Amino acid sequence: MRGVEVTVILIILASVTGYSNPSLTNPIEKIRAYTRDIEFDYVEWMIDAAILKVQAASVDLPYTLDHATQKQIVDEYLRATQLILEKEYLLAQIYADPNIQDKETYSQDLRAELNELYTRQSQLAPLAEAVLQGQITQVLAEIGLTSGGQPIPNVWYHSTRLPWALIVSPRERIEQTANISLNMDLTVDEHAILESNIDKSLDTSTLVVPIGGVGVYPTMVARTTNFEWLLNTIAHEWIHNYLMFAPLGLMYTENPETRTINETTASIAGDEIGRLVLEKFYPERISASPTTLQLVSASFDIP
Repeated sequence: MRGVEVTVILIILASVTGYSNPSLTNPIEKIRAYTRDIEFDYVEWMIDAAILKVQAASVDLPYTLDHATQKQIVDEYLRATQLILEKEYLLAQIYADPNIQDKETYSQDLRAELNELYTRQSQLAPLAEAVLQGQITQVLAEIGLTSGGQPIPNVWYHSTRLPWALIVSPRERIEQTANISLNMDLTVDEHAILESNIDKSLDTSTLVVPIGGVGVYPTMVARTTNFEWLLNTIAHEWIHNYLMFAPLGLMYTENPETRTINETTASIAGDEIGRLVLEKFYPERISASPTTLQLVSASFDIP
């Protein structure tokens, strides 16, 4: 039960401290008057993602599926993701085109296709993610990073569209006043309207940009068809969670050197674990690359 217990603890900690949210000072509240209804809810996202993981585990996924079926599910999921990314790009082009007046009507068929793909992807995601989590767990056990075959915490991730980040700064100097996460389904036009409204009202410089990443659990991973990057990222983020209960993780915020060592460890280990998963389960996907260093088990035990 240790892995399950630690997993629950991580979810609770992440829901309280896992993401950056501006302090509720007056300047922030003035900005949030424009964003409160469209802010991204990380706690809700984590709860929904955790429910997906529990549901998959309750039917013993992926262990009820044979290896060939597991690979087929992953392949189909990646194909669906590719189609979604292509059509979302086309949709973004429509909304960015000033020559298209009635964007809703013009994009109606495309949005219908996307909705069908979203439905299909939502059906495949719990299966494909359970497969990759299980395969990474097997590799972690083989290299000695589990306790009796149980990773601590569980390897849990969910691929999703990432929120947008609203960056606000004073007009007369370079200084970040606010960094507020916004719902992922906002359009380019809605970005522009929001930026303009805030700038005119508060005399600020405002920009909505893609978010880089968020420290939550289950891990929030950007959608991608780069399979090696996906495996490396899942493993990278799990290493961060693994180190959370070791000195290197507990001292993460103490100084820049500790953070650098932590990030370097996660990067090296994540890349190596991802490579081992490719070699074991997807050798046909391996591209030519230089030999990497051998990963060894950490020299400390988690109590």
